[in-house]
Amino acid sequence: MPTDIVDRLLWRDAQSMLGRHAEAGHDGNCVWCGWRWPCAPRRLAERAEAASRRPWREAWTVRHDLNSIRAMPAMRAGSDERRSRVSKPRNSGYFN
Repeated sequence: MPTDIVDRLLWRDAQSMLGRHAEAGHDGNCVWCGWRWPCAPRRLAERAEAASRRPWREAWTVRHDLNSIRAMPAMRAGSDERRSRVSKPRNSGYFN
């Protein structure tokens, strides 16, 4: 880890995302998510890496953005399984 890192967790998260969204395929799309290169997660990871070197007051919005992108169904592991679970009705009773 570089010595100028202020927020180590944010830096690690950025490195992880940069590793996944590392390059464009032959079609010009990200090999990980399939979005047009450079994809939104790649650009966010680059912002997070830069923000990890700044004081926390300047970096907290990037941390929130990283957490928000994790909540996107397409970004989660096993997203098809989770989507099918969520789409099923949860209650079978009647409401008056």
